[in-house]
Amino acid sequence: MPFGLKNVLYEFIRIVAQLLEACEDFAVLYLDDIAVFSASFQNHIKHLETVLRKVQLVGLTIKPSKCRFAESLIQYLGHVVGQGCRRPSELKIEAVVNFPTPRTKIEIRAFLGLAGYYSHYIPMFSSVAAPLTDTLKGKCRKGSEKWTEDCEKAFGSLKQALASKPVLHSPDYNRPFILQTDGSDNGMGVVLSQITGDNQEHTIIYLSRKFSEGEKILR
Repeated sequence: MPFGLKNVLYEFIRIVAQLLEACEDFAVLYLDDIAVFSASFQNHIKHLETVLRKVQLVGLTIKPSKCRFAESLIQYLGHVVGQGCRRPSELKIEAVVNFPTPRTKIEIRAFLGLAGYYSHYIPMFSSVAAPLTDTLKGKCRKGSEKWTEDCEKAFGSLKQALASKPVLHSPDYNRPFILQTDGSDNGMGVVLSQITGDNQEHTIIYLSRKFSEGEKILR
């Protein structure tokens, strides 16, 4: 399929997505990447065979040199995924930690985009980042911005949170969930976790949201 033509990528994704409709329990598609995941090696072989047969059935081909099979951990969309866990990739952590102090709205927005991609790993992300997101208010999108002590604190806290190499665990739907909520003057947050077989509480996801000005008044 010639990828230089208009709409070819869309058509390709549509075809492969339809191809994998019956495989959603063990295969995911992102653009032209297919990730196959399984609870055991035996199931993995079966799942791979199912996906490869479907690919062959419609006349598509896969380049072996671009494939990795039976990996316990994989790099996928900026995450290291496998063994029931996921964490930010080392390269992305380094990019956040080494990000220079922003001086313009464009630079602040770039940092927030990079760190915000991993907001699910950071407790109360929206509240922590509030001093930075507040600098983006107003119609001017490219001007320089006064860097305050609160901005520096938020900047450092987000870096530190990712530098700690946080790990999120996959949910076990056969066990109870623990839902905890928290709030601050700027926003609210939620953490979903479970106590697993090792009798340890493991975080599944952090969620947060910044309060609007109206919500701050009501609070």
